[in-house]
Parts: sequence; structure tokens; C-alpha cells
Amino acid sequence: MLDLSRVLTRVRRGLHAALADLPTSIQGDTNSVAPAVPQQAAEPSHAKVAWTEGLPSEIAFWDNWFKTQGGVWSEDYKTRLNPDTPLQQTVEDYLPDPAGDAIQEILDVGSGPLTMLGKRSDRRKFRITAVDPLADAYDRIMAKHGVVPPVRTSWCHGELLTTRFAPDTFDLVWAQNSLDHSYEPVRIIEQALVVTKPGGYVALSHARNEALNGNWDGLHQWNFDHEGGDFIIWNRQGRVNVSKLLQSRAEIRTQGDDTFVHVSFRKPVRGSLRTERRFSGDGPHGGSRAHPGDRK
Repeated sequence: MLDLSRVLTRVRRGLHAALADLPTSIQGDTNSVAPAVPQQAAEPSHAKVAWTEGLPSEIAFWDNWFKTQGGVWSEDYKTRLNPDTPLQQTVEDYLPDPAGDAIQEILDVGSGPLTMLGKRSDRRKFRITAVDPLADAYDRIMAKHGVVPPVRTSWCHGELLTTRFAPDTFDLVWAQNSLDHSYEPVRIIEQALVVTKPGGYVALSHARNEALNGNWDGLHQWNFDHEGGDFIIWNRQGRVNVSKLLQSRAEIRTQGDDTFVHVSFRKPVRGSLRTERRFSGDGPHGGSRAHPGDRK
């Protein structure tokens, strides 16, 4: 049995840092993203309290997931642990054409204990950096069950990405079924844009209205939705149209159906912003997508 008082120590330390209202942008950098305080859907204090209260159930879920080797998600368990799993085509589509032996950088935000991303590609060299605020708890759980991850998740709150990574670091920032488990998802998107290279993407793939469908259980406190081609984040306290909020800072495309919402934010090269809020059927969002399970 895990000692929750120990495994949550570092998680709470990061939460306390976030409570200090660390800046969401790097001053003096022309690609920095200014805070989006006026339209945040919920009061930060309320969201952080709800998030903290949901941590024990999240940790218990993953402990049982490893104990049962994925349970009903057994194929997902095997795929995540397989170092020969190819990088998903939907992820490849967001990356630039390979340039010689250059290593392309991918950041998986809220990756969980084992990133869902494939570990190899015949087209390119790439490196995955996986981060999650519960990384320390995951390390203890995996040690308990004798699991060695092919890519180890390291500690970082998505809301604090710029305190760990420099601006313009990653070719792609990826988040799948994770930001809706956070306490300030808009802030994470802003932080992700800062650490993405100009011309690179922040790509989100999430279950639609997960908090509502999950009866606001555990860390499920946010709903991701699409309305008229716009990306919407909402909860019981309010809502924010993220497409309108960030339309001057990124090229935004949204695709969704009754079950999933897929959004990309393309960070502009300096002086070349061309806003596209609605999905046009081409580019990385074109074609079909695989839709993994709801846990991340």
C-alpha cells in the first residue's frame, strides 16, 4: 500500500508554487504568451482545491492499472511498454520534415506514468520528454510492480512548463486526455505555446465533456468542447472560448464529434500569424484519428 502522505509531498510543493501566481510568459521574449486571466472559466483557488482532493483517487487508479496490467485496457498497457511501438501517424503529421540527423523534440504534457506516444520512427529521429505532476507517485507505483518504463515521466505541472523549459524548445507539444484533469488548462496551453518552436504545434486530443460525463469525479473537473468550430473549455463555474481568447497568438484549428475534441495551435513564425479558427479539412487534422481510452 502506498503512503499517500509521502508520494503527494512534491505534488503539493508544485501546487503551492502555482498558487504564488508565477508568470505565464517570459518577459522580453517576442514569442511569449500573455496571461489569459480575464476569461479563465473558474476561480483558480476553487479549481486547485478540487484538483488536490482528486489526487488520491487518481493514484489509486494507476496503482490498480499496473497491478492488473491494464485491466480492461490491457492492449494499451502492452503498447505503452513496448519500445518498438511506432510513433502514431497523427503525431508524425504535426512534425516538420526531417532535417538530416537533427533530433526533433516532443513534449508530452500530463503523460501519466507511461507515455502513449510511440517510441520509434522510420522517417525521423526524435526524443520524447514526458512530464506529469504525479511523476514521483508513478515512480513508486512502478517500482512496487517491477515495471521499468521505456520513457520515464519526469515531474512538472503543466501550469509551470516555462519554469523548467526555455522558450522555443519543442517541435511539438502533445497532450492527450490530460489537460482536462488539470487545475488551469488555459494556462497550460499558454505555457505550451511559449516552449514550442516558432512554426511548431501544440496539439490536444481529449474526450468531449469528460467532467460532465464522469459526474465530476476525481480530477475530472473540466469539459473540453467544440461549438461552431471554436474550442470551448467550461466547468460549473463558467466557460471560456479558447479560440477567441488566443486567436491573435496562434493559428487554431478545431475538429470534433460527439465523443472527442481535437485542437491544434500553430505558433507563428515572427510576423506571419494567419488565424484559422475553423477546421478546413486539410493539414494535420485531416483524415481519420484513433481515439484512445479516457485515462491519460
